[in-house]
Amino acid sequence: MTTHKRPLPVTRTHRLPSPRAPSDAPLESQVRWKSPEAVVVQLGGDVDLGTVAGLARVLDEHLRARPGVLRIDLGNVRFLGAAGLRVLLRAHRHAEAAGVHLVLDPGRSRPAIRALRLLDRLESPPLRGRE
Repeated sequence: MTTHKRPLPVTRTHRLPSPRAPSDAPLESQVRWKSPEAVVVQLGGDVDLGTVAGLARVLDEHLRARPGVLRIDLGNVRFLGAAGLRVLLRAHRHAEAAGVHLVLDPGRSRPAIRALRLLDRLESPPLRGRE
């Protein structure tokens, strides 16, 4: 009797990101340029449940001034969670209502690039829902 060894099937496991506690560190926010026509706000650190209240205040303050363009530089963001995306979407709606052109610039931040790509996919017509 001969026994043939069967190769084990190759299984790929997809690891989900592990849950993480909200950051205790404050969100880094710096105005890099401010004029009546344009404001550039640079963010850094973690944009999560623990820091979005500060982000919402900063964005609301600039939107109330109604510049022509509000650019949010996310190039130094280390983490961009769902709570941060909700605040950015809310700011986008408020900017449209105020006639402000909102620009989200992910820079070289991989977390920001991934999060904004996800938003683009969710905003595509097949998933947008019936309007």
